[in-house]
Amino acid sequence: MDNSSDNLVNQEPKTSTEVNEIRHIKLPCFWQKRPSLWFAQVDAQFYQFGVRADTTKYYTVVAALDSNVLQQVADVIENPPATDKYEALKCQLIARFTDSQEKQLRTLLTDLELGDRQPSQLLREMKALAGNKIDEEVLRTLWLQRMPSQI
Repeated sequence: MDNSSDNLVNQEPKTSTEVNEIRHIKLPCFWQKRPSLWFAQVDAQFYQFGVRADTTKYYTVVAALDSNVLQQVADVIENPPATDKYEALKCQLIARFTDSQEKQLRTLLTDLELGDRQPSQLLREMKALAGNKIDEEVLRTLWLQRMPSQI
């Protein structure tokens, strides 16, 4: 039998201010493509509304995840650590949904196209995928190769 419902009873107390503020938080849908960016939004809302309690953050995020995402982190949710639940869940979601460096490089080298985007949007995506692993000149060459000949 799982202890997750028992853990709800033993969570740290919330201040009345935090209880009031948590009602105002509307987390966006989890963004599987860029989980670290999603957590930047989540952390900004927690900061803005003064939510500091680990369990409050943890259960707010769990409640916002859809069933497909929950399945990917079921082990963390069904057996959360005694402390730092939110950070543990955050780390696992980022680790499990972030593409490997190899896949990011493969996407950068072979899969990206300009499509209906502006050239600057493509360049930003290429820089995000490259991180600090590819020289700026090489990245510029890859970007120019994806531009239509009439530009």
